[in-house]
Amino acid sequence: MDHEVFSFQDLYSAYIDCRRRKRNTVNALEFELDLGENLLRLHKELNEKSYQPDRSVCFINTYPKPREIFAASFRDRIIHHLLVRKIEPHWEKVFIHDSYACRPDKGTHAAVDRMSRFIQQITHGRRKRAYYLQLDVKNFFMSIDKQILFKILEKGLMRQFNIPLNFISFDHNPDFDAYRELLKTVLFHNPAIYYERRSPIEKWKLLNPEKSLFNCATNFGLPIGNLTSQFFANVYLNELDQFVKHQLKSKYYIRYVDDFIILNEDKFLLEKWHGEIAEFIKEKLKLTLKSDFSLRPISCGINFLGYVQHETHRLVRRRVIGNCESKISKNEFKSQEKKQETINSYTAHFEKADSFRLREKICSIY
Repeated sequence: MDHEVFSFQDLYSAYIDCRRRKRNTVNALEFELDLGENLLRLHKELNEKSYQPDRSVCFINTYPKPREIFAASFRDRIIHHLLVRKIEPHWEKVFIHDSYACRPDKGTHAAVDRMSRFIQQITHGRRKRAYYLQLDVKNFFMSIDKQILFKILEKGLMRQFNIPLNFISFDHNPDFDAYRELLKTVLFHNPAIYYERRSPIEKWKLLNPEKSLFNCATNFGLPIGNLTSQFFANVYLNELDQFVKHQLKSKYYIRYVDDFIILNEDKFLLEKWHGEIAEFIKEKLKLTLKSDFSLRPISCGINFLGYVQHETHRLVRRRVIGNCESKISKNEFKSQEKKQETINSYTAHFEKADSFRLREKICSIY
């Protein structure tokens, strides 16, 4: 082998990343029974360009609402980490600051804190009236066009490897070619063809048919449950982010996955932007906005990421409180430790809001 594009060290580092959250799963334990041999085989497949994804596990997760999950094998998850580790640094330079899902040092709490600062700035501390427009994409993950996404990812990869965008042949750069082929293999793999079903088929009746990968057209839809899907989703909607920031020139814009909010002093300008955004994502990304949206004064409160953000304070959404009480009161935990982990998770969420009495109540009851 004259040139190894994928080093064993890079593959091992991807394995270490992968096992942090999946080490005690059956899939991971089986892989680790013969770790050296399995990694060597995977390393060989990558460099010989013979790697193909394995069977996924498919099931319905009903909490907090029905979702179809395709969980890749541990072996394939290592590849996902390897790929994202390689291309993420380039995209982190491209992404706008106010995209908060599945990114280093971001997340829901950072997003709501940023929203709070935006509100204070645009209202000048409640001295000025302003509005918010809240939109999200209809059936986002199932509506992603893989052909469009691949072209976006390919351009990013070309920039990363310093290849002119008008170049026709890639044969001169084996590293670029190898990563391009791996990207194509991972992206265009359809887990709905080769899978193991872990939920009774009746559970799919709980799911809107439009939210199932089984009902997607060819080369449409990303499986929920994979690291690459989360990362690719950010790349796809980066097109929207750039449009809002640089074409509409919105100063106050935040996106978390496909839920996004724009603040402005002019209600009629927000109405105009609503139409322009709908047209842009339809023409550029083949996406559609949900018909229900919010265009209201900020003083009414903004329902975002499990909180209701007001000008002076932040409250926990009633639905989140209800989910917490329901989940804990059912007492279906496998151990007291798991129950305590759930309580701690909800408490951490509540702590980001004005919720002293609520936390006191949860702690005293449970």
